[in-house]
Amino acid sequence: MRGVVALAVGIGMLTACSGGDETSGGIDATTPPAVTTTPVTTGPASTEPPTTEPATTDPETTDPETTDPETTTTSTVPPPAEHRIGVRVGEHGGEFYDRTTGETWVPRGFNHWQWDLHRGYLMDRTFRAGDNGLEQAKIDLAEMASYGYDAVRIWVTACFEEAPGCMVDEHGEVRPEYIANVADYLEAAKANDIVVMFTVDDIIGPGRYDLGTAPLCCDEWAGFNLLDLTEGGIADQQRFWTDLIEGLMAAGAPMDAIWAYELRNEQFFEAEQPPLSTGGVVTAANGTTYDLDDPVQRKQMLDEGLVHWARTLSDTIHDLDPTALVTVGYFPSGQGPEAVGDDQRLVDPRPLAESGVVDFIDYRTYPGLDSGGWDWMWTNSFLADHVDDTAILLGETGAFHSAYDTIDEAITAYTDFIADACRTGLDGWLGWVWDNQDTYTETWSAVDEDFAIAEALSPAQFPDPCEPPPPATGNLAYNRPATASLFEDTEEFSAPPRSAVDGSEATWWTAPDSGPQWIEIDLERASSVERIVMITELGADTPLTVDVELLGDDGAVLATHRFDTADAAPRLDLEHRFDPPVPDVRRVRATTYRDAWIIWHEIEVYGTFAE
Repeated sequence: MRGVVALAVGIGMLTACSGGDETSGGIDATTPPAVTTTPVTTGPASTEPPTTEPATTDPETTDPETTDPETTTTSTVPPPAEHRIGVRVGEHGGEFYDRTTGETWVPRGFNHWQWDLHRGYLMDRTFRAGDNGLEQAKIDLAEMASYGYDAVRIWVTACFEEAPGCMVDEHGEVRPEYIANVADYLEAAKANDIVVMFTVDDIIGPGRYDLGTAPLCCDEWAGFNLLDLTEGGIADQQRFWTDLIEGLMAAGAPMDAIWAYELRNEQFFEAEQPPLSTGGVVTAANGTTYDLDDPVQRKQMLDEGLVHWARTLSDTIHDLDPTALVTVGYFPSGQGPEAVGDDQRLVDPRPLAESGVVDFIDYRTYPGLDSGGWDWMWTNSFLADHVDDTAILLGETGAFHSAYDTIDEAITAYTDFIADACRTGLDGWLGWVWDNQDTYTETWSAVDEDFAIAEALSPAQFPDPCEPPPPATGNLAYNRPATASLFEDTEEFSAPPRSAVDGSEATWWTAPDSGPQWIEIDLERASSVERIVMITELGADTPLTVDVELLGDDGAVLATHRFDTADAAPRLDLEHRFDPPVPDVRRVRATTYRDAWIIWHEIEVYGTFAE
């Protein structure tokens, strides 16, 4: 398997029943945001037939002679204001722009939560009726604005029916107070010149958002296959978006503060759920019948079904809110060109990018969790051919504690990864996460250590997202070109030399042979070197010797140091300080002598670049 790519997929909130068992879940507080549970729907079966029509009345098709006047009301809700943010193809490809100024707009911001631990799972309590996190959320928005951030993404519903105050009550009715709280959040965002993306995972609302799926679950259809490929599943989602948008309009919410509606936080189909797991002949929501035992028809169903799902929901939203943007979220595909193990989540955003049925793609991935770095993550996005014609957002990225021990390492990884995405052609970013509130602690948050990340990533400190600032750690070797005598590179795993300079102890360079083996780092400019640090977990009880050479631009040896470990140890943190510092160093070479494989997690070089 290629590293731990599964950890880089962001947060998936899902939960529901599988095979008819009525259970609910979310994000386990002890699990990284990589783990996405399998969704199916819960709630009682319904006798209402599935429908693909939104729960609205079309005034052009309503017959005034047959309409009961006692059950018809005249809407006084004004049409929504035009949304400020649009998308277009500009000089450098797909991009966001401000409709009021015509200028290119670059989203910079964070994913936003008010955490709540319920039955062992994390949920969002921002909008709940009754006790909620709305007032703290308003404070957060003001703090974001003070640093110059302009966008947030938040789950408009991430609450399960067992929890109090969710969007839908026990009678299957939408709670007006919940909608009013969402409207209040939009008011606060607009007051701080921040636009909001609303995202969802499973749409849970007993007796309301399972009317179409409950009769179909779960022998022939289940999981996301049920939600996105059946008429009933799509009808349930239409009902949700209609409830939300009509409710916000009725509440007088500033609709122009909405940046986008995200149809799914992370879209994928499930190979281990029916009908993909069972095969046979099925008819999908688009009315087409497919033989799933034929690989060509199987893929055709997924691609055509994805477009039908997104187009139907996008049309429903635009009928109500014509200038709103619609998007879908994706993570690196397990079916991409690079091996990632046996990932049964089927991910491919190309049909959406090629069809144009959504306005932009929201892609998410994290640094430091795989030896391939940004390039590898982007290769498995399936989006490389679409940056010229599609706006693409880096909608989740961040720094895991398991990869970065200090806030400076986290900042360096954050800024460098954002710059990689920007240079690739992505059009903005949202960090994970603004404040973990000491509940979800797998990643560094923007407010940690007195808002260190919020400050470092702000437009004032990081004005050009394509150009990262100098490493916050002072590590001159960070992400510099590295070569080696040998490195492991198989279908199952790759450990190239760049993994020894990526700032993450979760990755490593491996030479799959005994020593001597060398690795060389090009600092790319003359430098004054004060200190070198080398970190390894040996994986074998064998002593080692390392010769470090500081080389000039012409290859001349300027200084040397030998690390000699007489005793075996499971982990070594080697450090040497050059006193006085060695000037005019261009490259650093470390040659390791050991009667076993050579493994270096990190090689760090500290000092100053020459002016």
